[in-house]
Amino acid sequence: MQPPRPHHDEPGPLRRSGSSRSWFGSFTVSLNVIGTILIIAMAIAVNADVIGRNAANQPIAGVNEFIGLSIVAVVFLQMANTLREGRHVSNDIIMVAIGASYPSVARAFYGLSHLIGAAMMLLVVWFVSPMFMEMYRGGYYQGTAGVIEIPIWPFVLPVIIGGITSAVQYILFAIQEFALAIGYRRRPE
Repeated sequence: MQPPRPHHDEPGPLRRSGSSRSWFGSFTVSLNVIGTILIIAMAIAVNADVIGRNAANQPIAGVNEFIGLSIVAVVFLQMANTLREGRHVSNDIIMVAIGASYPSVARAFYGLSHLIGAAMMLLVVWFVSPMFMEMYRGGYYQGTAGVIEIPIWPFVLPVIIGGITSAVQYILFAIQEFALAIGYRRRPE
């Protein structure tokens, strides 16, 4: 049984069920789908490697490297949509208690929390972007030269795209929370 989800007029983390109604929602869903496809590719690679190791004593070169690079890419590809859908793990016990008596205060705190989330995502982008450029220009790879060489930059690019997209989502939620905190009522998207 799932806990009841808060109504858009009640303080609490904003949740959406129809997140693809806007172009930005469609974009977050698209990134989520790409992340899911990457998860399926990881599962196929791991299973093929296990079968190759056990059936023919022939592991597939590069599977460990591919999995290691893909995990971070998947997290950032799916982060914005997970946030948009209200599915991040959160502990709202104190804020729900505050919201019962002071809903505007709770909304303001949620707005501040979303701004902090946006700042964290932008910090990730700020620090990863120079590394991405170096990896892209320098041709960095993981694996063994002459056996398997997996370029790293395609797995770092989703960190930048996902970080920016998540920051935008956090900012949109912050704007909505602050608007509700000061009494401006807007229909949910």
